[in-house]
Amino acid sequence: MLPMIAACSGSDQGNSERRVIAENFSELVSTALGDPNLQEFDREVLERAERTGRIEQADYDEAYSRFAQCMETSGEPVNLTKLSNGLYRVENAPLSDGETIESAMSTVTTCSEGTISRLGELYSIQQGNPELLANPYEIAYKCLESKGLVDSDLPLEEFQKAFRSEGDGESSLEERMPFDPYGDEAQACFAGANMSIGKAS
Repeated sequence: MLPMIAACSGSDQGNSERRVIAENFSELVSTALGDPNLQEFDREVLERAERTGRIEQADYDEAYSRFAQCMETSGEPVNLTKLSNGLYRVENAPLSDGETIESAMSTVTTCSEGTISRLGELYSIQQGNPELLANPYEIAYKCLESKGLVDSDLPLEEFQKAFRSEGDGESSLEERMPFDPYGDEAQACFAGANMSIGKAS
């Protein structure tokens, strides 16, 4: 239920097949700081990141702690799982009787403001996408490749097709992948690409 913010296309580095979202991470931080609607916590963290060139794990952890507390107070508790690259996977409680997806998503949106909506996205990019690539499948693939979970037997093009075929009723994602897509290492790669890959309940 928690929305993941997919990387959007940005500047072109002279190669139409290799699009990036910014020239460097500092550019992303500066853009975020230019938002006139920033809340105090966001601004404090971003100003530190502007000076140091990075968002610290402690600030990211605090952002998720505040988000989780807001969700708990709003009657929509979440379960946070920290992955191997320091990113969090969020699992929402099932909808209660009479509750709609729209109302639950409204709570998520409200609690994300001033906590994880900007800082979560930027930290995910910092940890999982240092090349600032725009294609989330390429981001995940490079990470999986670095961990030895994929190789030339499953090229990037086929990797992308495997996700696009999800829900075709012919096979599960687990059957189409040469690794466990729900294991910690794979989930860390997906989180770093701002991709939410979870088993259907």
